[in-house]
Amino acid sequence: MRDRKDQAAKEAKRDEERREEEPAQLAREQTRRETDLVREQAVQKDQAGKEARREDKRIAEEPAQLAGEQARRQTDLAREQGIQKEQAAKEARREEKRIAEEPAQLAREQARRQTDLAREQGIQKEQAAKEAKREEKRIEEEPAQLAREQARRKTDLAREQAIAEDQEARRRKAKNQPSE
Repeated sequence: MRDRKDQAAKEAKRDEERREEEPAQLAREQTRRETDLVREQAVQKDQAGKEARREDKRIAEEPAQLAGEQARRQTDLAREQGIQKEQAAKEARREEKRIAEEPAQLAREQARRQTDLAREQGIQKEQAAKEAKREEKRIEEEPAQLAREQARRKTDLAREQAIAEDQEARRRKAKNQPSE
């Protein structure tokens, strides 16, 4: 039982010490919270300051950035216009060259057409000459050809007559022979 009393006394002492320490503990916690709050407010203030400085810097740099972008666009536009002018000049030179060469080109084409026409006419004349030679040769050979055909017809006729006479003679001979 003594143990219980001692234990109860110890417990009561601890409770009393806790009660005595509680205001100091609460004060420490409140101080810590206040310190944390002050620290957090300082961080927020610092961040707000940094953000404000960044915004000021952005605002300060914005005209220069806009001017830089505008200068870049103007440079790009000038470069594009330069390229277009160069291309237009090249195209104009090509057109001038084509116009300058056109008479020579037309003359070459006309000469080629005349050459082609002369070649065709030469071929036609040559063919006409060959045809005339063939016709002359045919006319020259025609009497001989007619004579050969006439001689062949006479030969054929004579052969046919000889065959017919031979057949007739055999028939007569066969008729004249007595039957056995």
